[in-house]
Amino acid sequence: STSRYCVLIGGNCISWKSKKQNVVTRPSAEVEYKAMAITTCELVWLKQLLNELQFCKIEPMNLICDNQAALHIASNPVFHKQTKHIEINCHFI
Repeated sequence: STSRYCVLIGGNCISWKSKKQNVVTRPSAEVEYKAMAITTCELVWLKQLLNELQFCKIEPMNLICDNQAALHIASNPVFHKQTKHIEINCHFI
């Protein structure tokens, strides 16, 4: 599976990535959830960078995902048998 993201500020792309995931996963929700974790790391880093550079008032950043199951996992961080195998480092979204 390939993870992709693009970060826009003022309609301009300032960061992007497209990478084949090196972990084989079965459910698409898990793949999307891991991609959300990678993107969240990038957003946190960019927010800190822009804050340090005193770029401007940093508004809340939006993370958009098109997978309903991944969004449900992210918004309901309850551990159950379908998500217990997901790596711990992905659960900070």
